Amino acid sequence: MSQGLPIFRNVRALRLVVAAVVAVGLFAGCRKKQTAGGPPPNPPTQVIAAEAKRQPIAETLAVVGSLAANEFIEVKSETEGTLAEILFQEGQPVKKGDLLFRLDESKFLASLAEAEANLKLTATTFERNKQLYTEKLVSQQEYDQAASLFQVNQATVTLRKRQLQDTRIYAPFAGIAGARSISAGQVITKDTTLTWIVDLEIVKAEFNVPERFIGEVKLGQAIELQVAAFPKEKFKGEV
Repeated sequence: MSQGLPIFRNVRALRLVVAAVVAVGLFAGCRKKQTAGGPPPNPPTQVIAAEAKRQPIAETLAVVGSLAANEFIEVKSETEGTLAEILFQEGQPVKKGDLLFRLDESKFLASLAEAEANLKLTATTFERNKQLYTEKLVSQQEYDQAASLFQVNQATVTLRKRQLQDTRIYAPFAGIAGARSISAGQVITKDTTLTWIVDLEIVKAEFNVPERFIGEVKLGQAIELQVAAFPKEKFKGEV
């Protein structure tokens, strides 16, 4: 009996070892199944090598300034008259040479016709006195008076032609037409401001640079400008 007990114990120990081995096998199998059914492992991180080299670094400077149009002009009348027609739309682009205003031409045409008639008459008188003067039939004074009157009438015709031309008012350069300050049928005087034109094709930025940066700013230097109104846009220019 005493010898059978150790055999029983050995069999029990063997069973325990077999059970432990089976348990370990089942656990390992479960781990394999979990690994096979889980998410795939992360791929290795790709690293791209870049050559180190020197590059310029752009410095940013925040300053307070103002923007101004490249060109700005007040369109004025060069003569007096009645405004007959307005030929542009406020706030719309105009080209250089576009007709903006037209004054009533009737009185200017009449004045020009009168001046040309007087010039023709005085020209005839002057030519006659000139011939008589060479023949010593008129005095120096009479000849000078005829010549002077002829020159005055020549100047008058030139003036009347200029006044007639001034009844048409054109855009001096391309840009945006502003608001008009007069209406058709209104009598305007010389130097009356009729509207204004601004050229926004090129904009000037005016600002102060701190003294410590003055040495880095050169005439003709290229710059990029950003303004608060358009924070996502960059405007290129030069000093």
